[in-house]
Amino acid sequence: MNIKKTFVLTLALFVALVSFADSFNKKGINYETTSQTEVQVVGGNGVNGAVDIPESVSNNGHNYRVTAIRHNAFEGNNHITSVTIPRSVTKIEWSAFNRCQGLTTVIDNSSVEVMDGYIFTDCSNLTVVRLSNALKRIGQRSFANTALTSIALPAGFEGFGDQSFCGCRSLSSVYYSGNNCLAIEGSTFADTPKDFTIYVNPSAFNSVSGMAYYGNKVKDKIPYVLTSNYVTFSRDFAIDFSSAPGLTAYVAQRNNNASIKLVAVTGAVAAGTGLILKGNVGQTYNLTISSNGKSYEDNLLNPSDGVVVETNKSDLDAIRFKSDGTNAYLPKLLSTDKVRYRPGDMVNFTLSLITFPNGAKVRYLHGNTVVGTADVGGKKSWTWKVPKDDFKGYLAEVYVKEGDKDKVLSTIGIDVSSNWKRFPRYGFLSDFQNSKMNTMNKEVNVLLRHHITGLQFYDWQWQHHRMWKTVNNGTWQDFANREISVNVLRNYISKLHNVGAKCMFYNLCYGATGDLKDGEAFRVDYLDKDGVNGREWGMIWFDNDTLRQGSYNAYKKWPNIYLMNPSNEDWIKYMTNSVNLVYKNLPFDGFHVDQVGKRTDWLFNADGKQQRDDREIYEGFAKFLKAMKAAQPEKYLVMNSVSNYGRRNIVGSESIEFAYNEMWEGERWYTSFRDAIKGNREESANPKLNTVFAAYMNYRRDNLDMDKVGGQIKPFNTPLVRFTDAVIFALGGAHIELSGDHMLYTEYFPDAGKKRENALENSLVTYYDFLTAYENYLRDGNVEKTVTMEIGGKNVKAWEPKLGNIVSYSTQKDNKTMIQLLNFTNANRLTWRLSKLENGEEKDKSKVKEDVMNEPNLYTQEPVTLYDEGNVTRIWVATPDALGGAPQEVKFTQDRDVVKFTLPSLKYWTMIVVEHGAKPGSQAAQSRNYVLQGDKFSDKTYGFVPAGEAYLSFPSDAASSLQSVLSLVPVTAGIENVTTDNANNTDDGYYTVSGIKVDKPTKGVYIHKGKKVVIK
Repeated sequence: MNIKKTFVLTLALFVALVSFADSFNKKGINYETTSQTEVQVVGGNGVNGAVDIPESVSNNGHNYRVTAIRHNAFEGNNHITSVTIPRSVTKIEWSAFNRCQGLTTVIDNSSVEVMDGYIFTDCSNLTVVRLSNALKRIGQRSFANTALTSIALPAGFEGFGDQSFCGCRSLSSVYYSGNNCLAIEGSTFADTPKDFTIYVNPSAFNSVSGMAYYGNKVKDKIPYVLTSNYVTFSRDFAIDFSSAPGLTAYVAQRNNNASIKLVAVTGAVAAGTGLILKGNVGQTYNLTISSNGKSYEDNLLNPSDGVVVETNKSDLDAIRFKSDGTNAYLPKLLSTDKVRYRPGDMVNFTLSLITFPNGAKVRYLHGNTVVGTADVGGKKSWTWKVPKDDFKGYLAEVYVKEGDKDKVLSTIGIDVSSNWKRFPRYGFLSDFQNSKMNTMNKEVNVLLRHHITGLQFYDWQWQHHRMWKTVNNGTWQDFANREISVNVLRNYISKLHNVGAKCMFYNLCYGATGDLKDGEAFRVDYLDKDGVNGREWGMIWFDNDTLRQGSYNAYKKWPNIYLMNPSNEDWIKYMTNSVNLVYKNLPFDGFHVDQVGKRTDWLFNADGKQQRDDREIYEGFAKFLKAMKAAQPEKYLVMNSVSNYGRRNIVGSESIEFAYNEMWEGERWYTSFRDAIKGNREESANPKLNTVFAAYMNYRRDNLDMDKVGGQIKPFNTPLVRFTDAVIFALGGAHIELSGDHMLYTEYFPDAGKKRENALENSLVTYYDFLTAYENYLRDGNVEKTVTMEIGGKNVKAWEPKLGNIVSYSTQKDNKTMIQLLNFTNANRLTWRLSKLENGEEKDKSKVKEDVMNEPNLYTQEPVTLYDEGNVTRIWVATPDALGGAPQEVKFTQDRDVVKFTLPSLKYWTMIVVEHGAKPGSQAAQSRNYVLQGDKFSDKTYGFVPAGEAYLSFPSDAASSLQSVLSLVPVTAGIENVTTDNANNTDDGYYTVSGIKVDKPTKGVYIHKGKKVVIK
């Protein structure tokens, strides 16, 4: 009897416990109860965009407090862009957000004191993190391999786990306001930049600088350079300005509910205070961290977490449409002085042959956000100082106003990137004879105008195994018996360095040059010369039933190239010495490593007794690359994946700067480009790894390449080249195709017989401007997505391409969706090159007798229906086929998830950018936000406000009365009022200095008929 009672009680308790473990889903997040009042987040793969984890959640009439995030809950969700964690959370388990590669921002308000390991590991786009004030310790590899540039530690922080920030190659600053001597591991900040610094409160300098491993990285002064007369500023820690004489900080406050004033602050301000700073442009000020500071609860300046600020919703009736006047100004006439710029650099613009008309203006745009303007009427040159944000693309758009439209005259792209490998645009040089001194400047200018950031110096070397030759007359013959001038090489490198381009020398990773006999290639079984041991080092296989060293011959008058095993240690040492000799004599920036693709399935020893598969070759690629990087760590490396051979080992070697794919017949489909980009990113575990394609257009073929009359080589087919570049660029790739004097059409780069038509030459300038200006919208780690839409009442085919259709390829980043429209409606093929294997027979069984693409039909003013569940705040389009690539905002309507607008034009390729924001009725939508531009705040500015800056925000009670532009005007008291542009308004009304119109002015200062008046 007693046993039965015990069993019943135990069973009842077990049932009660089981009932607590209830699972449910709310808004895409999976929860599991842990008690009658608490839940934990157990899954988040159903959410995307900005994720705000709630403090509490209801289910079946019960309210639960969210107290934990379980391990792996959001792991691998590439669709979330930001996450906010509430104060109620007391535990975040390991790998909770591991590999969320679309995640850019984390706001941690939790009560977690000890962070588990691997929480945000490999979130490769994560740039902004605000840590909880409760946090005391960061776990093992919690932020490893992220894109953080800085991070602020809370005052109570005590220590790090092993490799907490390992591999954060952009992390230059850590800020700590506490006084603890931090517990740290030797690898906590491994593989971070050389200038990595830990900034501390001066009172804590002695204790913190005494910590192990990184004590010499500690400083108590933060250098800050003022980039313009007024800047906005915020930090996640208290800042003391008393050590920065000449720099004044202001908060913004409402003044009697009628105006806004800027009040100068003294001493330290609390963490998270939005400020405006004023001082001397270009001067460096020393700021210090404070343990505490004054709070300004009535401050209208909000700190930014690195987000797109929702300003006043677009006034659709005020959109100015654009007309195309670029035909009168050839794109090559407008130029800049560098292929890329560092943040804060000065751009020098030059217009050749002509000048812009009076009244012409230039606006500098990031996407469709104006970041600066200037008058350029009558000018042939001018300058612009680029913003301080790194890795951003801009478009300079010159225009004149014509009635209710802006007429676009000329455009040019601008790349602001401190390192060329983030957004590579790759070209080549292949002729180094002495006569090139006469044309070199012209060629460099061509490369400059296309913003080519890196050049492959093809077949410049003496021999493949001995690249450098010391010669008395300064020239040698390459293996094809061409003259190579050392003076020409050095001058090319110097001139390209002057315009900001990098120079990469080309060579095989495993080639050794043989000999000629009687003027023709002479084959030996094993190469044994110049210290090369082909029998021991070479790739050995059966060639026509004869066991011998593998070789490659492109032309009978050229010597054989004997292939070495890239895994062989002796060969690697030999080539390391050869490479070091090159760097000793020529200032190349890096090594472009080549291979010849798959040659055999099996390798043997020279005695034929040991057989291995060819895995040894592509594993040797990684071994070779790592050895080259170890020997010259400051030099760049790029390696060719020929038809994807060895790709996994190449991109996974962690030694290359970007992926490089040489595409052949097996990759002739347009879909092959997307497959290669995706494969490179997946196999490198780097979603920002970009790809350059060597895809030879109108590839040399005897039966198609010659005109029937005259025997001349046919020019490039313009529609085919434009279409292929449109596809590659739209997918986020780049195309090596341009030299300073010719365009690629074969794997032997010096072949220069095929010419470009003028139409192709001009269009490529604009295409490269487009690739440069919109690099963040095309290839900045954007996450793929699928959209549903109709154009002209017909469904748009989501990627992959289909003949007779408009095809879309879409990605998402932050609050934006980028839709790339590619016009296959009149296309006659789905391939970028023909196949010898199929004699031109395409997948759809149509016969292609010539290597040409039909010119696409032009669509204009087509109605578009887009299905989008988000709150759309803005839509703009851009195409390299019209307006010089300038963006055009469009009017739209939205009814629930149905968005309608008109597409201005589609020829080859048009990009649609859909921006999203706060839902109507939310606090963000009701407030009115302004972004600083120069000495004015504007609510017409849509754009990214970087973390560390601030924006002006007015509550809803004042928002409706304010004007669109608020100017900063200095006054004698040292306080600066924020006024509106109503100083130019001559109506009879009275306006406060903040732009609010009043019916009956009382005492104070007002604007009346364009003048300031004082009413007493």
